[in-house]
Amino acid sequence: MSETAQGGIVVICGLIVFIYGILRWVIWGKSRAQRFIEKAQKNGCKAEAVCVKTKDLHKSTNRDIYRIVKKKYEYMVNGQKYYITLKFESGVMKNPPYYITVYYDKRRPKKAVYAYEGSRERQVQTGCGYTALATFCTMLLVARLLAHFFS
Repeated sequence: MSETAQGGIVVICGLIVFIYGILRWVIWGKSRAQRFIEKAQKNGCKAEAVCVKTKDLHKSTNRDIYRIVKKKYEYMVNGQKYYITLKFESGVMKNPPYYITVYYDKRRPKKAVYAYEGSRERQVQTGCGYTALATFCTMLLVARLLAHFFS
């Protein structure tokens, strides 16, 4: 098989994986947290949470004031208190929110998700990265296999 034909097969395989990845991650796909939030919204399982404890895990010594903060939030469901702990990476002069909205499971209110964890924008960003990586790896693998079989 000629090198041109092998290159064509590699490119076609890469395009197939790329198109499937875009369809899977960006158009059809939803993260587990996103599906959980949509179900909770449909059931009306939404609560406002307030920060009750803050702990600095990492503070930079530079002027950029980069830090990682762990916050414990309290929310109420049917008169009972529940807690959720979240980590925030904050850049220049950004403080994590004091009040947040959490979505919880109707049967188990202790199981809750902060809306940012399932955000569609974040999911699309990671999905595109995984799609590009899968495309590159597939093209590399197919090229090596073709070279091995036809040399």
